[in-house]
Amino acid sequence: MIRDNFTCQCCKAKHTPLEAHHIHYRRNGGSETIKNLITVCSTCHDLIHDGTITLKKKGVDGFKDQIAQRTMQGKTYLYSELNKKYQVSKVYGYETSAFRKGQGLPKDHDADALAVATLRTGEMIPFHKKNFYTINFRATQTRRQFYFLPKKGKGRIKYQVNPSLGKFSKGDIVLVKEKFLKPINSIYSNGILAFKRVPSEPSSSIPKNCRLLERKNSLVFLSI
Repeated sequence: MIRDNFTCQCCKAKHTPLEAHHIHYRRNGGSETIKNLITVCSTCHDLIHDGTITLKKKGVDGFKDQIAQRTMQGKTYLYSELNKKYQVSKVYGYETSAFRKGQGLPKDHDADALAVATLRTGEMIPFHKKNFYTINFRATQTRRQFYFLPKKGKGRIKYQVNPSLGKFSKGDIVLVKEKFLKPINSIYSNGILAFKRVPSEPSSSIPKNCRLLERKNSLVFLSI
C-alpha cells in the first residue's frame, strides 16, 4: 500500500478500504513477496476473484519495493515486541478517521491516537494534552564511529563510547535527585550521566544522585 500510494490499482480509488491482492494466486504457487502483491479496493478485489474483471498489472520491484518490504518487517517486529508486554490490536486508518470525525476531535496525531485507543469500545474520553504519553525509540547501539572533523596531526579520531558506568548503562531509566525520571542517553568519560535536554530539568548528573529504576529498553514511554 505504501508502494502503490494507498491507491487502488484498478479503479484508482483512494479514500476507501484497501486490500492486498496476490497477482499469482498462492494456490498456484504465488509468493508472499511484495512483488507478487498489488493494492486494490475491496470492491475490485471481489470482482477480480469473481472473474468479472481481469487484472493486467504486474508488481513492482526495485528501491521502493525494498523500502516497503523493510517497513512491513519493521512493523511486524514492533507488534511482536509490544505483544510481549501488552495486548495489541490493529485498526484501519479509514476506521480511525471516521471515528475521530464522529467524535468531533481535531485532525492531529494525538487525536488519532485517542481514536485508535477507543475505537473498539466507543468510550468517550475528554481530549486533553495532559492525558497523553509519547513513545520514542532509542537505538541500543551507537553507530557513530569517528568524530566529524579530523584533528590536526592526528587525522580521524575514533569516537569514544562509554556503554556503562558502575551499575548504570546507556538506556537505563533513572530517578535523578528523587524527582526527575530520565533515560540515560550518554555516559561521559568524566563519569557524568547525560540525559535528553528538557527545560527546567537537569541534562546531566553524577551517579550518586541517580537511582536505577529500569534496565535499558528500546521502547521508552514518557509523559508529555
